[in-house]
Amino acid sequence: MNHEIEVSNLMFNKTSKEEINFKKYDINVELEEESSNDQKTVLKYSLDLTSNPKNSVINISGNTILSGEQEEIEEFLKQEDAKTPGVVSLIYQELFPLMYIISKNMKIPSPSHTISQDNVQEIEKQDKKLDIENKKSVDVQPTNNANEETEIPKEEKLSQENEIKNESTKEIKEEENDEDKN
Repeated sequence: MNHEIEVSNLMFNKTSKEEINFKKYDINVELEEESSNDQKTVLKYSLDLTSNPKNSVINISGNTILSGEQEEIEEFLKQEDAKTPGVVSLIYQELFPLMYIISKNMKIPSPSHTISQDNVQEIEKQDKKLDIENKKSVDVQPTNNANEETEIPKEEKLSQENEIKNESTKEIKEEENDEDKN
C-alpha cells in the first residue's frame, strides 16, 4: 500500500509568553472520507493538539491518499477496541518531524513521537509513578533554628552525603601523602 499526506492548514499558537512545562497534549483527530474507488481512498484529516495545562495549540489538517488493494486499505482504516486506527498513526508519524521542529522553534514542548492510546496510557502511568516516588523521597531535616524544619529532596540529601564522603576521603589521602613525605 502507498500513501501520500498533504498539509493544507498548519497552525501553531502559543497562548501565553509564560513558559509552562507540561508533559502531554490532549489530541482530537477527525477523519472524513472524501472519495473512494477500488484502488484509492482519499481522506480529509484534522489533528488538534492542545497542551495540558493549556498554553499551546497545534492544528494540522489536509488530505491523505491511500492507494493499493481495497482489503489493505480497509484493514488500515479499521479501529479495533480502543486502539488508534493505522491510518491515524501513519498520518501522525509523517507529521511528527514538522511538529517537532516548529514546536522547538517556538520554545514549547514537542508532542509525543507516537499517538497510540497504549503509549498515552503508559506515559500517564509512568508520570503517576514518578509523582508518588517524588512524594516518598522528601525527607525532613532540621535547620539552624531548632523550631524550624525544611524539606530536602532525597536526591539532594544523597548528593550532600556523597560530597561529605568525597571531602573526607580527600582529606584522608592528603594526610597519608603528608605522612609518606615525612
